Amino acid sequence: MYSPSLTLRLTAIFTLIMALACGGISLILYNALRSELVWRDDQTLINRAAQLRQLLEDGAHPASLPLYFNRMVDIRQDILSIRSPHEQNVSINHTGVTLPEMSPTPVSTPPGEQQLHRWVNADQTEASALSLQARSQEGPVTITLARVARERAMMLEQYRQKSILVSLAAILLCAAVSPLLIRRGLRAIGRLSQIMAETGSDRLTHTVPLQAIPKELLPLGEALNAMRQRLSTDFIRLTQFADDLAHEIRTPINVLLGQNQVALGHARSTEEYEALLEGNIEELEGLSRLTENILFLARATHHNIKLNKETFLLHDALETIIDFLEPLAEEREMVITLHADGSLTADKMLFQRAMTNLLINAIRYAPDKGTITVSTLHRGEATDIEVANAGDPLAEPEKLFERFWRGDNVRHTAGSGLGLSLVSAIAALHGGSAYYRHEDGKTIFGVRLGRL
Repeated sequence: MYSPSLTLRLTAIFTLIMALACGGISLILYNALRSELVWRDDQTLINRAAQLRQLLEDGAHPASLPLYFNRMVDIRQDILSIRSPHEQNVSINHTGVTLPEMSPTPVSTPPGEQQLHRWVNADQTEASALSLQARSQEGPVTITLARVARERAMMLEQYRQKSILVSLAAILLCAAVSPLLIRRGLRAIGRLSQIMAETGSDRLTHTVPLQAIPKELLPLGEALNAMRQRLSTDFIRLTQFADDLAHEIRTPINVLLGQNQVALGHARSTEEYEALLEGNIEELEGLSRLTENILFLARATHHNIKLNKETFLLHDALETIIDFLEPLAEEREMVITLHADGSLTADKMLFQRAMTNLLINAIRYAPDKGTITVSTLHRGEATDIEVANAGDPLAEPEKLFERFWRGDNVRHTAGSGLGLSLVSAIAALHGGSAYYRHEDGKTIFGVRLGRL
């Protein structure tokens, strides 16, 4: 099951962002408009109360206030109430709203927002009022001005409707236009896909033209170029490996074929056939070891080997290897010395295999009648195990641990060129590494492994 297309997901995201933006902007503007309208209504009410207060201070009779009131107000939403215990009450109220009880403010006090009384009517419309306490010749008079915000509510409702319509139009437009713009923007990905689809073994060295893709896709282009470079390197290595493998296998096969063809050329004695079979067995054993080493390297490269880790003494493990190889060293009048201490946690069999390869290399290629030194050095959480012998610096040291690579000085000697590759692979399986250096006239090969 395929996941939704990138165009669909981006369209949904952009539409959601547009919806949130429209909703947020509409809400902000609505609150700003409402605050402005409320402020204007409050100021209108306060100004009218101030005018009535001024009339009263100038000596106007409370009974004459309705005349002035009718000139300055909208009777559809404004209310005037004059109450006196000694005179007839006056009420100008066409809104159908009943004024609540409120504390009047002395007429000597200038009206302000702090004297306003607010409430919500049964029809959910807002209202505000301001009450003044004045005096006439007959006694105290309470004058109340009020405004029912029906016009304000109608304006806000119209704004809500229009903002909803505008927001819906913007959202629909975004949903319709976004796919077109997204597809246009994703054309570069299509071009990259086409370039990668055309990639073959003969075009691995061709890089993706980074100048032709948008800035946002540069990391992808660089990653594709890096991948191509790695694939090219791996392909070259694979090709070289196949050539080297064919060469290594062809030589013993040709030897076996030639020996058997010659043997079958004429009748031979039993002893001659036995010698031929012994030679064939030696060649087949060499082929078997080569095949085993190649399979081991292939499995080690993919970390498909289970390590049986155990803790052992380095001196004892290395001494066992030296005792086994000592007869081979004596043939060349060579001496192997051991300086080792401490312990190591690793796969003991693989460790001994790696050190055996290093020691065999030293015995084969070191000068006769020399000394081979095996030593250990503990560095923090790592342990170095080194094999040193006298010798000249090796050519192309960076290739020493490559498969089937053999230097010019050993090219015509026995071996497959896999020994050091095996050492490096075993070290890598343990999270370590193999290394070479030339120091003080000595050739030094070693492995660095972690310690528990």
